[in-house]
Amino acid sequence: MARPKTKPESAATPPSPYRAFDALMATAAVDSQIEALAESGADALTLDRALSDALQAAQRRWGLGLHHLKHAARMDGNDIELLVDDRPAARLSEGSATLAQAYEGMRAADERGLSLWGALGEGHRVPGDAPAARLKVLIEDARDFETLWTAARSDIYHRTWRQGETLSVEVVRPASAEAALSDAAWDVITSIKDRTFQRELMRRSEEVGMLGALLGARHAGARGNLNQMPDAHFTVQASVHTVSGAEARNADTHRALLRAATAELEELQSHTTRQLAEVLRHGLNSR
Repeated sequence: MARPKTKPESAATPPSPYRAFDALMATAAVDSQIEALAESGADALTLDRALSDALQAAQRRWGLGLHHLKHAARMDGNDIELLVDDRPAARLSEGSATLAQAYEGMRAADERGLSLWGALGEGHRVPGDAPAARLKVLIEDARDFETLWTAARSDIYHRTWRQGETLSVEVVRPASAEAALSDAAWDVITSIKDRTFQRELMRRSEEVGMLGALLGARHAGARGNLNQMPDAHFTVQASVHTVSGAEARNADTHRALLRAATAELEELQSHTTRQLAEVLRHGLNSR
């Protein structure tokens, strides 16, 4: 009896760098749509511009405090190269952990997790708790300036700077990727309906933390698989809002920017927790 013909086995399709980049950007809640843009037949210049725009948007939300550096990304064959001040920092194919380590080497953070780098390369710096009248003068003045960090409610901090005709505010609530995953793990564990299983995970969490307890309830390679995901290395910690022109010299506008950036950060971090909870919940036997 003749054997049925079968199709020759093809080599495994390499992962799409565009999809991997979109997944990295999603950790900052940036909807980059690079894969769709590439599939539409966009030329290399258009792709590189979109990659750089998305990466710069992500930097404003990752809260790494690297605003004083120039960030860009570009296609390099079937890979994507990420650059800092026009120098290669990492390649996307090396993985999110490698990229996170590259950025970590550029950071300078205090004990609160706040950047010690100024947002501007140079410019007048003033205390974050400067009197409102002094801040009003600075906002209405023509000089570049930036404030130091000011504490606000709910573990939030903010700072303000102006460069040229653009006024910017950054609102930050430090939260490492590990902490964000632990918050999501708490949500998953508290939602489990089987109280016996839930209590067992709570007991384990006293030894290995919420995330460790949850991953321990899954298959042996769960932590390794999670570490391959960009969510294990990047998360939303900041929101930056800007305004230019005449509005950049208006103290009322400055207060409105702070309110808007704070509201956005709170919503983005809540959204991130919900999304991560879905990632951690997938495949968990909650009975």
